[in-house]
Amino acid sequence: MTEFEPRDLTRKSFFVISYNAFGSILGYVTLFFVYRFVGQTAWGIVGSATALVGILTILADLGLSNTHIKKLPEHRERFSECMGAYLILKFIVAGLFLVVSFLSIFVFNNFFGIKFESEYLKEAVILIIFYYFLGSISAIFKTTFRAQMKTYHAILPDFLKTTTHNTIIIALTVWWKANPVIPREAMGVLYTYAYVLGAFVQLTTFIYLGRKYEFKYPSKDIFREYRRFTIPVMLLGMINTIQLYTDRAMLQFFWNSYEVGGYFGVQKIAQAVMYLASSVVFVLYPAQSYHFSKDDKERFKEVTFKAERYLSLISFAIVSFGIALAPEILNIWNKSLINYSTPMRILLIYSYLWCINVIYSTKMVSAGKPYENLKVGMVQAFLNVFLNAILIPTSIFSITLFGLKSTGAALATFLSYLVGFIFLRYKVKKVLGTEFNPRILLHILAGGISALIIYAINDNLYHFVRIYEIAFAFGIFLVIYAGILYILKELTKDDLNVFLRGILRIGGGKKR
Repeated sequence: MTEFEPRDLTRKSFFVISYNAFGSILGYVTLFFVYRFVGQTAWGIVGSATALVGILTILADLGLSNTHIKKLPEHRERFSECMGAYLILKFIVAGLFLVVSFLSIFVFNNFFGIKFESEYLKEAVILIIFYYFLGSISAIFKTTFRAQMKTYHAILPDFLKTTTHNTIIIALTVWWKANPVIPREAMGVLYTYAYVLGAFVQLTTFIYLGRKYEFKYPSKDIFREYRRFTIPVMLLGMINTIQLYTDRAMLQFFWNSYEVGGYFGVQKIAQAVMYLASSVVFVLYPAQSYHFSKDDKERFKEVTFKAERYLSLISFAIVSFGIALAPEILNIWNKSLINYSTPMRILLIYSYLWCINVIYSTKMVSAGKPYENLKVGMVQAFLNVFLNAILIPTSIFSITLFGLKSTGAALATFLSYLVGFIFLRYKVKKVLGTEFNPRILLHILAGGISALIIYAINDNLYHFVRIYEIAFAFGIFLVIYAGILYILKELTKDDLNVFLRGILRIGGGKKR
């Protein structure tokens, strides 16, 4: 069995999924404490700081990580040279990120008169710069582990990082609730300190795990390959980063940290299903690259096709249930979040589209066609910025606009991605000959019917309020959803065995 056999790929995917599930649950527990004890504004400072600096993280990678994953399997006999090229280029871009970040603060404050909403936000932004810098250096080891399919090594430091910063945030929140001696806004700054400490723990763990790696000054041809392949991936990374952070940055610019605090929390809740897809892509992209490099076209298509089906099967269950009971789910954290039910529903639909589409984006890169993704991304990014600019603010230059706040941000994200979704599917069919899987429509049908039934029960028979009631409602939903799919012959015993084997192999499978 090669390291990219489907059974091994399933086991590794389930392992990453288990980590992301743990991180999500811990993150949601953290949000519960923050919203209940401190409030939206403190969390909004974190959300605004990560978004404002996050836009500049374009410079912290410039597509090098995806290039390394692509090139390392192709040049296994020249491992140390690839490591040398990646190390040199990574430190250059990470240093560039630091310089430009601090220079931007100075220029905007002193030459354009653009000030931060508060000194607390300014301090948080400075701290988050170091957080992203540490993450950029950590990527040297994380990306290498990914390229080698050493999933456990790549995930363990992330686990420690997530545990560290969430535990500290919870402890700080409980401390403030018992002894509120500092303003709520100052808690947002303390939360960013927790983020930085978590990133430091992550980096030191990566350095320890990768201590035996050898770095050799690369030859000109290796260096040239990295630079050449990085350019289109870099541009695509820029586009993805802009789309990732524009909504929160504009909400902060046109509104305030309180609004960002509500939207940022809802965004994290709604995007839970995206962690599922990113877990699969974590191991799928190296596998795709491997099969393409071996000219194994059948396996190249097979791993992608199966990943899309399973992602749709699982993610749409979560999405449709979330749409049905959005207010009740948000009330678990804080009743103030109920006002953000519409943004959450919109973001859930976006998350589903992202789940079933991202694997085709990585397929394009694996096939050596990153420019095709770039074309899609440019259209999508332009629409994203444009829609955010007209939907979020009430006016710009005395021109009356929609002023939809968080709903506008969610709509901009969804609509721009919908256009990109259609465009990418067209490109995949045209360039790679991959057809759309029509059986995914059965997942949407089953999820839609199940969601309507749960919504009707909640609205007319029994209102689900407490967390155990919502959990019970989800159990009912899953029975209905699985039953419909079983009748339609889209869910089989073999599918259930795949999920069961994947779960059992997380801890007991043979490591490679």
